[in-house]
Amino acid sequence: MKSKEEILFNQFYLKYYLKIQHVAYSYLFDIESAKNVAQEVFLKLWDKRDIIDPQREVYGYLLILTKNACINILKRRLTEKKYKEFSNYRLQAEINLLSLSNKASEKIIEKEISTLLESAIKMMPEKVRSTFILSRSGDLKQKEIAEIQGIALRTVESRLKTAMEILKRVFKDYLILIMCFFAELFR
Repeated sequence: MKSKEEILFNQFYLKYYLKIQHVAYSYLFDIESAKNVAQEVFLKLWDKRDIIDPQREVYGYLLILTKNACINILKRRLTEKKYKEFSNYRLQAEINLLSLSNKASEKIIEKEISTLLESAIKMMPEKVRSTFILSRSGDLKQKEIAEIQGIALRTVESRLKTAMEILKRVFKDYLILIMCFFAELFR
């Protein structure tokens, strides 16, 4: 013969199980996870049967248990998703590094970087371009460039800053590639 607790639990189970499962599904959008949550909630109810007052509203307690279980699952899913994304990123970075270590790809990348640099230099206004070329082609200091071009030191600094902004725009999508390329060269 069943005890009073078992009879009461069975009544709660029959009355609320599908509702709890539905609430869990509305959070998780996965029927198997929703069923697991509902089972977990009723297992907790059974474990707490000594302290549950059947005269009070049990459904509210079940909803709180359901909400907390769903929050835990959603947090775990988010963590797993972030880990997978990081793992995929890391794997892609390793593949990129391996491909960069290949001598043939080094030549291709070097040519691509060179082409991008040429196009970036062509995009620069003429005065900015001449100042930039002087700063990169020789071991000239900014003060020496100012004397050669007959301009103020601040003007040289301003032109070089403009040149760097143009280079950043042109190379923004290639930054990681360039860093890996140079890291491989100086290894």
